Amino acid sequence: MQLYNVFGFPIVRDQLIANTVLVAIATLLVILRGVSRRLRKTGAGWDDAFCVAGLFHTYGMLAMQYHYARVGMRYHITEIPSENAVVIAKMLMVYQIVYYNAMVLAKFSYLAFYLRIFVSREFRILTWTCIGFSAAYWVGSMLQVFLICTPFARNWNPTLPGHCANQNVAFSTIGAFNLITDMIIVALPVRFVWNLNMSVATKMGLVGIFGLGAFISSITIIRIRVLTTVDFTDLSYSMIWAAFWSVTEPALAIGNACAPMLRPILKAAFPSLFGSHDGYSSQPFTGGPTSLSKNSTVKRGHGMDEEDSEFPLTRLDQIPGSADGLSLNDQSQDGRSHYASYQVSTTIVGPAKGL
Repeated sequence: MQLYNVFGFPIVRDQLIANTVLVAIATLLVILRGVSRRLRKTGAGWDDAFCVAGLFHTYGMLAMQYHYARVGMRYHITEIPSENAVVIAKMLMVYQIVYYNAMVLAKFSYLAFYLRIFVSREFRILTWTCIGFSAAYWVGSMLQVFLICTPFARNWNPTLPGHCANQNVAFSTIGAFNLITDMIIVALPVRFVWNLNMSVATKMGLVGIFGLGAFISSITIIRIRVLTTVDFTDLSYSMIWAAFWSVTEPALAIGNACAPMLRPILKAAFPSLFGSHDGYSSQPFTGGPTSLSKNSTVKRGHGMDEEDSEFPLTRLDQIPGSADGLSLNDQSQDGRSHYASYQVSTTIVGPAKGL
C-alpha cells in the first residue's frame, strides 16, 4: 500500500486544517462545559456523558479524514494501488458507523439536557418521543451500513457475485431523516419557552439558545446535497467534500450542545455583562389563573447561586392550577432542590436579579 502526503492537494490541506480547528474548538467548549459544572457545584449528568462520548467519536472522524488523505483521497481510483482502493472502501464502513454514533450522541445530549431543565409532563413525553426517533435513526443507519450490499464484502470487492443498493439514495435518505430529527429537536422547546411570563427580549434569548441547532441543520442539508454527488466507482476522488462535512457536522453539533452551559464562564470573564439580568416581566400573565408579579417572595435554597445558572431559566415547570403558566423549580442531578420553595398564592416572583 502506498502512502501520500496529506497536504499534497491544497483543497485537502485546507479541509484538514479547518476541521482540526473546529474539533479543537469543540474540545475547548466541552472542557468549559465541565468547568461550568464545577463552578455551579453540580455533578455531571447524562447530557454531559453523551456530549463527551460524541466528542471522542468526532476525534475518530477527524483521524479517519487524515488517513483518507494518507491513502490517496483526491486521487482518481485508477491512479492509486488497488490495495489503497480496498482500504478506502473498507474505511467507509467504519466511517459511517462512527459518524452515525457521533450524531446520535449529540442528539441524546440535547434531549437529556431538555429532560434536566423541563419538568412539564407534556414536554417530557415529547422529549422521550424524540429520543425514540433518534434511536430509530441510529438503528436505521446501522442497518443501512450492514445490509446495503449482499454479501457484505461486496462493499469493497465489487467483483463478488451479489448486488448493492443505490448508495447515493441510501445515504441521502438517512441524511434526510437525520435532518428531520434535528429540526424537531430545535423546535421542541420554542412553544414552551414562549409561554413563560418574562420579557420578550429574554424569551428571544432563550429561543436563540435552543435554536442554535438550526445552524447544524443547514450543515446537514449541505451534506445531503454533497452525498448525491459522490461517485462510488471513483470514491477516492469524489469523496472529498462528503468526508469534510461528515467531520464538520458532529464537531459543530457537539460545540453547540455546550453553548447553554457556558454562562458561569462568561459571567466570570465578563461580570458586567453577565452578572445580572432582569429576566421576568412584571406584567401579569394572562395565560392562566395564576400570574406573576413583583409583590411576592422567594425563599432561596442552598447548593447553587441563581446567578450561576446556565441561562436565565434553570428549571421550567408548570404552575399548579395553570394550564399555560410556568414557574421555576430547579433540581440538581441527584434530585435535591436547589431552590427550596417558591411561595405561590395568586402571584409569584417578579424581576429576579441574576437570572
